[in-house]
Amino acid sequence: MNKWLLSLLLIMSGITMPAMAQESNVYYGLGFTDGSIQVPGNGSRSLGTVAATVGTQLTDRIGLELAFGAGSDDPGSIFSEPLIQYQAGLVRLSHGWSNKEVYFLFGHARLDVDSRLNPVNGGNAWGLGINLFGSKNTAINAHVLNMGSGALTSAGIGIQYFVGGVR
Repeated sequence: MNKWLLSLLLIMSGITMPAMAQESNVYYGLGFTDGSIQVPGNGSRSLGTVAATVGTQLTDRIGLELAFGAGSDDPGSIFSEPLIQYQAGLVRLSHGWSNKEVYFLFGHARLDVDSRLNPVNGGNAWGLGINLFGSKNTAINAHVLNMGSGALTSAGIGIQYFVGGVR
């Protein structure tokens, strides 16, 4: 029953998305990052991370973004048994020209970290990024995000899709 309901929801959103595209300021993205988590007394540990973002453009230079991610040192356990999961609420300040956009992110992150690695459970978050647009809606994205006041740092590459086109 749940799979059927989820399938129906995905189909309906796929049908209605083009109709909303002319008015929407929403964007979303998916990417892969190489993260580094600080392990107290033991340096840092490298983690592969899958990350997703969803945001809205309030103006052509200001937006709000939610970032989500899960990471592990074993690619097979990123979704089943991640060593870290994060959620971040961020303000996005951007400047665009031609087919490029640079941006600065700041806000707060919640970290769910395996207690053997780091006891930090949240803190300030900030980041920098660039979008290179191939069309009005789609961009290749590269960014660096620092969360938990330095407990987790990730550098990634992905794709962002701006539903109504970039402002």
